[in-house]
Amino acid sequence: MRKIVYLPLARADLLEAITYIGRQLDSPQAAKALHNAFLDAVEHVAAFPYAYELYRTDRPMLDEIRKVPVKGYVLYYTVYEDRIELRRFLRGRRERKDMI
Repeated sequence: MRKIVYLPLARADLLEAITYIGRQLDSPQAAKALHNAFLDAVEHVAAFPYAYELYRTDRPMLDEIRKVPVKGYVLYYTVYEDRIELRRFLRGRRERKDMI
């Protein structure tokens, strides 16, 4: 199995989402559910890295980016021979043209 590498933006995105739901929306149970769903998705990505669809854009990209939905959010990641890089974890409806 490939090593999972969290890029700093992905960590920050996850923390921001959990903090917002837990504190701003005053729903610690929903925040915990999102965190658990995120961890489940990462586990599935680690086991089956090519199971999810490619992120399509009109911009040229150096690497293929894949995406997986997680409770209203989208986890973006790239698969390499020795690792999987988790790049971003963004709200599903958020404009992401220059974010990935």
